Amino acid sequence: MINKDFIVLFDGRDHFRYSNADASYTRIQGFGFKDGFFSPKLIERFIEEEKPSKENSTLYRLYRINPLCFWRWSYYLFTSVDFEYKSWKEIEPNRVPYDPENRWQDF
Repeated sequence: MINKDFIVLFDGRDHFRYSNADASYTRIQGFGFKDGFFSPKLIERFIEEEKPSKENSTLYRLYRINPLCFWRWSYYLFTSVDFEYKSWKEIEPNRVPYDPENRWQDF
């Protein structure tokens, strides 16, 4: 998809980040050739296996929607609208320790 190429060109590869309320689940949207758009279903397996509390079962996008960035519009319309925005500054104080070996945490 051409839109992915624009996002990589203008935003880099790790601009779109997602996290739950305690950062026990974090993801960075990849924009490689085989990477699909981010889906709410990606957190369902985490919920099934880890059984987090209700407040930690919601996934948030950590980036703001900027309508002036025309190259992101299709990503915003098809992906971003599924996630509520929450600032990383709100999540970070409650963060569980980062473990690079944990498959549920990208950052």
